[in-house]
Amino acid sequence: MRLDRQIDLMKDDIIAAIQACIQIKSVKDVEHAAPGAPFGPGIKEALEWTLALGEKFGFTVKNVEGYAGHIEMGTGDLLGILGHIDVVPEGDGWSVPPYSATIKDGKILGRGALDDKGPSLTALFAMKAIKDANIPLNMRVRLILGTDEESGWADMDYYLKKEEVPQIGFAPDAEFPVIHAEKGILHLELSKSQAAFFPHLVRVQGGERANVVPDVCQITLKGIADDVIIKQLNDFSFPEGVSGRLNSQEREQEIKLTFRGVGAHGSLPQNGKNAILYALQFLRTLPLSPQEHHVLDFILKYPGTGFYGEGLGIALSDEPSGKLSLNLGILELTSDRVRFVIDIRYPVTYQRDDVLLPIEKIAQREQFIIKTLTHQAAHHVPIDSALVQSLLKAYADVTGLKPFAFAIGGGTYAKALPQGVAFGPVFPGEPEVIHCADEYISIDNLLLTTKVYAQAILNLAADPG
Repeated sequence: MRLDRQIDLMKDDIIAAIQACIQIKSVKDVEHAAPGAPFGPGIKEALEWTLALGEKFGFTVKNVEGYAGHIEMGTGDLLGILGHIDVVPEGDGWSVPPYSATIKDGKILGRGALDDKGPSLTALFAMKAIKDANIPLNMRVRLILGTDEESGWADMDYYLKKEEVPQIGFAPDAEFPVIHAEKGILHLELSKSQAAFFPHLVRVQGGERANVVPDVCQITLKGIADDVIIKQLNDFSFPEGVSGRLNSQEREQEIKLTFRGVGAHGSLPQNGKNAILYALQFLRTLPLSPQEHHVLDFILKYPGTGFYGEGLGIALSDEPSGKLSLNLGILELTSDRVRFVIDIRYPVTYQRDDVLLPIEKIAQREQFIIKTLTHQAAHHVPIDSALVQSLLKAYADVTGLKPFAFAIGGGTYAKALPQGVAFGPVFPGEPEVIHCADEYISIDNLLLTTKVYAQAILNLAADPG
């Protein structure tokens, strides 16, 4: 049974709800955490607002001490839909106020419109359409609302210890048609203290987060004439989008340089141009000491070679999910200490030790201390599973588009379930605007997404009788 007409009649209500939710600034704020608000007052307000809307629709709701909440309908085994109402900070470059939920050119603009308030609410309205149509279900359908997805998943860790875990479900927080495989994610820190004599390198500083291709790297040098540096800058072959420039000459003849690259998500390092690596390649052209060259060569040879772990001997690949990826996300280098952080996304048929052990051997040889900062195991649901096939059918039947399943290097709440996949809301060929200025969801697409989610719920949970 299709619910297209009923969902079309709810259009104004869906738009108004998404606007109201976007207008709540739900950015993590641990400085103002309190009982019932572990991630700050804005996230608490957004969670309570969304649960109240679910209660207004006649669903059963529960607030799990502010860490997460859920909205539920039906009886029987549990089907989970895992969204989140926390958002990343707004950043700069917006053409409209980021929490205004302005409607412009058929789009709702605002932080969280696409990631993930809009899609989470479309799932809620899909549930409402089924309820209003009095369609019997043979499963409970539970929309779980996370509150720390953008920062560390402390919300889901807490929720799943307290509440029943759905055995199957989907996360409306990625792309259509169906993402059936998510690579393992491993963030490693390699560091060592050193008492090296660096006559020229004062500091190298690049990157802020492991999962972002660094677009800026700052260098401080001494003891090299600025005309030598300027000549090398002029002679260096920078690719399009990459630049290096001399900033200033300061006390004790220190010289500061800034290198700019092209940022990208850490799971797709080939889509960016890493400012750290171009900065180090430039430094190799200068008359540095052997000790200075040695540390630069180590970084360029091992984490700095290739996009797929070639330098560290971990260029793994498999059929379900493709190649491993590696991003050098952070580098801090002085004569006292060197520290770098790498983001690795490994294929789903491999384990953490397949990646970690080869790196440990290299680290030990160079006397680096290696530390695992975060790890999410790989996740894979077979394409021929009932879950994936039901979702592909819903997508194809509602949109008329070709269904297919694919793998990503990113990580969604789907990993929290034994059988979970990511399912929408970005359609093939659409621009990727999550975490960007002027993030938006188009009104046409949010209605289409609501219809897809309603049909998906029916495919998975409707009473066949």
